[in-house]
Parts: sequence; C-alpha cells; structure tokens
Amino acid sequence: MTLIARLKNAPPIRYLGRHARAKRLLDRSQKLFDGIYEDYWSGIARNRDLAEQPDWFDRMAADGICIVPNYIDADTVASLRREIDALPGFHDGTYDGAIRHKHFVNDGIFAVEVTDALPTASRLMKSDTAVASLARALYGDSIHLTAASVLNKYNPERIDSSNVPHWDDWRARFKAFLYVTDVGEENAPMLYIKGSHKAAFSWRREKDFASAFLPMASAGGSWWPVEQLGLQKMSCTGPAGTLVLFDALGIHSGTQLRGAARVMLMSMYTTHIPYGFRPY
Repeated sequence: MTLIARLKNAPPIRYLGRHARAKRLLDRSQKLFDGIYEDYWSGIARNRDLAEQPDWFDRMAADGICIVPNYIDADTVASLRREIDALPGFHDGTYDGAIRHKHFVNDGIFAVEVTDALPTASRLMKSDTAVASLARALYGDSIHLTAASVLNKYNPERIDSSNVPHWDDWRARFKAFLYVTDVGEENAPMLYIKGSHKAAFSWRREKDFASAFLPMASAGGSWWPVEQLGLQKMSCTGPAGTLVLFDALGIHSGTQLRGAARVMLMSMYTTHIPYGFRPY
C-alpha cells in the first residue's frame, strides 16, 4: 500500500480537549515535582545519637511534637518578662523602637526580633544546644536557625489567619515555642495533629505541589479532610516555662484568643532559608 493510501485509510486524529491537555500537563508537572521532592529528602538523614535529649527525638519521630514542661524555671521566666515589659508598646502593638518588629493588625499579633537587646531571650533562642542538636538529629547538618522572635497574640477581637489546619512547607521546618505566659485553652494554644508529619495521604502531595508553585492558592485548609485521617488532635497548653517542639510538616492550627494575651518566644530551623527576622 502506498503512503498516500495508508494516510487515506488511517483513523482520524483525535485531539485532546483543553481540560484533558491541562490535566496531562499537570500530571507531568507533578511527576517532575516528585523528583525534586525525592532529591531533597534523600539528602536528609536522621541520627538519634546527635540529640542531647534522645527522648525528645523519640517523641518527635513518633508524634511530630514534644512538649517539655518546666523547661525554664520561674526566675528565668521573670527575667524574660522584665526584658519584654521594658519594650514600650509591646503589649498593645504600638512599639516603634530600634528592634525590628512587625504588627499583624488583622491577626491581633505583634512580633519583635530576638536580639542582644533581649539577652535572656537571645540566650534561650540562639544558644540552646539541646534544641539545636535535636534539629540536627532530625534533619541533618544543613539545618540551621532561621528566625527567632517574641510573639504576642493580644487582641481577642481579631481572627488569626493561621487558625486553619495547615503545614508550613514541603521541606524541613522545625519550630520551638517557649511560653512566657501561661497558655490555657482561653489563651490561643496551637492545635497539633499527632503523627500527621509522617502520615501518607493523597492530598499532601497536591498541597505540597501547590505550595511550591501556587502558594496563595494553597494557603489554609479545611478541617474536613483532616478529620478523615482519624489522628489525635492535641491542644498545646502549658504554664509559663513550657517548651513546645514540633515538626511543622505536621498539620497544625492556631486557635482563637478568648482570654489574656499569649506571649512566647519562637525559634525556627530550616535547611534552605537564611537567617532573618521572620515572625512565623
């Protein structure tokens, strides 16, 4: 059969519709992202022997979170409070001094950077070898301190934009909260879904992909798919001096402030972000 005859007898070419083409391109993009994801995580190895507190490592590995009561004593809490109280306007968000700061008016949150001007806070956030060694044990040598801040959630009439279930990034992000004030159920404790840092569910891949390329579209989430996971929801309450360590790849959420302000120190560790002033 000649070429012309074969062409005449060939079945008609079926072109994909726009929706099908978009889906095919999306599938290809997600597979490429899968490779990026695997390359990143294959370079991170855990080593329990690096942790000064191996029990912290074990709890983080199992649950994604570790709460340490009475991590600092009452005298140290009092020292922190004196440093923070000396910042005029900190407690109502009107501070305008030399320390870098940011006011999230719509969220009712005020933040200042931890610097040498706050020596007790700086020592606790920047020189704590137990926390730093845990970060290295969990995420390898490339993990480093990325931010250290004092956070004040002070306005119960505002709704914090983090009051939705989310995780922070598809890459390693480890955080420590050190409570300067008592945090009960009325004081906006974080909720953490235990075990969600390692739970396999299909929509994690979808949200991770979106966070890499469509960050605004991926912001926030619904409780409905989270509830379907059947994992325990943990309220991170505790008195002043409590240390909360958590893997921010786990699903977590803020809660509404209904009582006295919540003041805490926050440190964040990542593998890929340079140090700077970052309240979250």
